[in-house]
Amino acid sequence: MSLIDLDDDQRWVPTHVNVTVLRARGLRTKGKHGSRYLYTIIQVGKEKYTTGLVEKAEVPAWNEECCFELLPGILEDGGRSAYPPGSGDLVFTVMHRVLIGLDVFLGQAIIPLDKIFQDGMCPRDEWLKLHSKAGRKEKERGELQVTVQFTRNNMTASMFDLTMKDKPPMKLVKPRPPFLDHISQWSPLKVRA
Repeated sequence: MSLIDLDDDQRWVPTHVNVTVLRARGLRTKGKHGSRYLYTIIQVGKEKYTTGLVEKAEVPAWNEECCFELLPGILEDGGRSAYPPGSGDLVFTVMHRVLIGLDVFLGQAIIPLDKIFQDGMCPRDEWLKLHSKAGRKEKERGELQVTVQFTRNNMTASMFDLTMKDKPPMKLVKPRPPFLDHISQWSPLKVRA
């Protein structure tokens, strides 16, 4: 039985997705003399995260983690229809950094988040095949190893109160020590020679 099929009061619905990009293998070489300056862009909807740059590695390893907030209801059956296309997809794009000009696309993998959630099959240290851009001839582009995990951020009422933007900021004033009450202004000590 899927977690989404439980009664409303028993159902566990995640609010966030944690993504870890571990490493890549079999990537195409784009630089002069086989040089590689590689990074990965991770995207959910309009939110993006870019890994650090890995230089001159045959098998680049990032081991970087990021977290994205999920749109309400996006994981439910038919929930995608309420949002723009691609809002419920986790997109990995591997790029080659170029010093002059535009960075070069190496490959892309797309995971539909609603499908993996409903199937209960989150990738854990799984190798994803990288594909060409949509509408382009498919080539061998290598693989990307990732881990995807759904989480729920339970915010209590008191925590919500602290995050309110309408509330004026509270000023913290450090009390003046009583032994300084007789001094009206600070002045440096003068040393006589």
